[in-house]
Amino acid sequence: MAEARTPVWARTRSAGRGPQPSLSVESVVEAAVALADADGLESVSMRRIASELGVGTMSLYRYVETKDDLLDLMIDHVMGEGERPPRGADWRPELRGIALRYRALVLRHPWVLGVSASRPPLGPNVLDNTERMLGAMDGQGIGIDAMARLGWTVMAYVRGFVMSEIAEAETIRRTGVTEDEYRRALGPYLAGVVAEGRHPLLAAFIHDADDYPDPDQVFASGLDRVLDGIAVDLARMQRARAGRRSDVSVTGDSVSTTR
Repeated sequence: MAEARTPVWARTRSAGRGPQPSLSVESVVEAAVALADADGLESVSMRRIASELGVGTMSLYRYVETKDDLLDLMIDHVMGEGERPPRGADWRPELRGIALRYRALVLRHPWVLGVSASRPPLGPNVLDNTERMLGAMDGQGIGIDAMARLGWTVMAYVRGFVMSEIAEAETIRRTGVTEDEYRRALGPYLAGVVAEGRHPLLAAFIHDADDYPDPDQVFASGLDRVLDGIAVDLARMQRARAGRRSDVSVTGDSVSTTR
């Protein structure tokens, strides 16, 4: 059975002896990220990275001990991309900004989605992003577990939406058939479905729906619905918390009166 690894950031690497290093951990990670972006994560190997950097394969192990360490470093590297605007006082635009930034990041680096969703490496950038997400709900009068749950709800929506975008892009790449060509090919079949009259609601949708909904608008609309739901849940928790405080106050007054 494989054992859990100590995070790469918890290990101290000695400088060692010998000539001055010609590379850095950062340059190795950047080369690996570029390969993954261009050809997929499966293309990333120590041999391929060494070839891109013009060095021997074994020399890379001076900077990165294992392939797993490299992957962790790659994920944390891309999680640090993009500017983080100053934190605002209102939770809603704060969570919206976090969601928009995360979507843009994953669309630039599609390989990240499959390797960071369940057990993301807890590097400096991942930790900073998590703190920022929790901070969006700080001061709302709810517990830390609720703060985390509401933040993760937003991130789950982003991952689900982007997963479909990445899948569509991969289908186009694999088949060579664009969405426009796919829709045109389906046209005669769908016309027959509408004519049968067995699916009136679906027929109405086919007739009235936008041909090419803008993904950005669809994402923003769905995100608004998620944030609306969070607002309702947040208000409910705040009312419940206020009610508990009121009960404690009343009980305290009763005790004082009986004495």
